[in-house]
Amino acid sequence: MGALVLAGGGIAGIAWEVGVLLGIEEQQPAAAARLFAADSTFVGTSAGSVVASQVAGGVPLRTLFEQQLEQHSAEVGASFDVQEFQETLARLLEGVTSAEEGRRRVGRFALDAVTVSAGDRRAVIGARLIAKDWPERRLLVTAVNAHTGELRVFDRDSGVDLIDAVSASCAVPGIWPTVEIDAQRYTDGGVRTIANSDLAAGSDPVLILAPLAEANVPVAIPAHELAALAPARVHVVGADEASLVAFGNNPLDPATASVSALAGREQGRRVAAEIAAFIG
Repeated sequence: MGALVLAGGGIAGIAWEVGVLLGIEEQQPAAAARLFAADSTFVGTSAGSVVASQVAGGVPLRTLFEQQLEQHSAEVGASFDVQEFQETLARLLEGVTSAEEGRRRVGRFALDAVTVSAGDRRAVIGARLIAKDWPERRLLVTAVNAHTGELRVFDRDSGVDLIDAVSASCAVPGIWPTVEIDAQRYTDGGVRTIANSDLAAGSDPVLILAPLAEANVPVAIPAHELAALAPARVHVVGADEASLVAFGNNPLDPATASVSALAGREQGRRVAAEIAAFIG
């Protein structure tokens, strides 16, 4: 039983992940079929929750890819710079004594931010999701309690609407509103880690797509998180140089979707044989 872990990366990351998966499917359809098998686990964080929910829900990759090439009037962008955002988080985390304390600080920052309304943001997420119900495949969607800093993992048994779960996972602190679920407010699952790949523990193999995990971008998957997957075989695909150029300085800009999808597709085609050999 394998797992596909899809990390955060904004609108550009959504498009890139879709493109990579389509490129793999085009070149290695048998490997893609094994990756998306009925007993596979899908872990989605932030942007990855959008893609994971749709792939697990059986939406064809070609349909998802074409969606990225269109200009969507429902989509709302934001002024966002990855490096500046990381610097803001670094200031918030100065002097913290635990990961939980750090997440609580970020949560307070998210709660205090002035953003678009929660209803408007939910409409954006709803427009992204073609499949709007929880799939039969095992799907785990991550978010962080903005008050306590605790990770919450939503699945089909949580009693939470899929749109709300994905909205919470995508609630970038300081940019998008926190999401109220069960009388608690939640912020982006990436506040814990960009991929939360340790949730795939027990699966083998584990393929991780992390658009912002390259060395020249200050976002990475912690080594201890990858170690938690042992003894599984683990393979991480981060954005290549052409894809990073496509992302630009603002991965939350809707204009990045089409170019990021195309760059991801080309990268997916190039790595398809490697991924097929990895999946076995």
